[in-house]
Amino acid sequence: MVIFKGEVLSLDNEITVRINCSLQEMYKILESKGFSIVDKFNLDDTYYIKNDIDLKKQPIREILKKYILIRNITQFTPNDFINSYNFSLLTFKNKDIASDGTIISQYKKDCQIQNAQQGKEFLEAIGYKELITIKEKDIVYAKEGLGLAIKDIENGDNLIEVETNEKVEELNTIEKLKAKINELQIPIDTNDYFLKKAEIELKKIL
Repeated sequence: MVIFKGEVLSLDNEITVRINCSLQEMYKILESKGFSIVDKFNLDDTYYIKNDIDLKKQPIREILKKYILIRNITQFTPNDFINSYNFSLLTFKNKDIASDGTIISQYKKDCQIQNAQQGKEFLEAIGYKELITIKEKDIVYAKEGLGLAIKDIENGDNLIEVETNEKVEELNTIEKLKAKINELQIPIDTNDYFLKKAEIELKKIL
């Protein structure tokens, strides 16, 4: 997880699928297959869009093409994943998404802020409005260059997010990533490899 660079970042492509078992079952399955925890964090994300966007007229994917997050992060320390520290970011995201959900290109820019209230006041001052808030708990498992972010979405679905890895030839494309995750034979829904948590949550309120 890239926390703060203060500059535009090129992001790897990714797939996101729904988990078809309990989180505890998934943790045990991954550990039995040799995966170990490499990261743990909680996210409290509030999405903001421009005031002039009409939610009733714009497709959901268009609404979420460009947005700014106020992101409150609880980052657990890697030595024990028990102790933690908190910080907040303003995060701008821009995604170009194909009709099948594949992310063609994306980038983001992070800016660390003192607190969420400071971020809210700034965004409202420049013409942005609050859209939705998504809270999640993430545990990232890894093995041989393959990282699986297990996402526990509050009042939502349990998801696995996997990013391509340019440094590992077997994982450097979406098709290779699909093949690898299917090879693991873990309980996931393979009907849709490109779930978007923000799209799922926004559909609920629209």
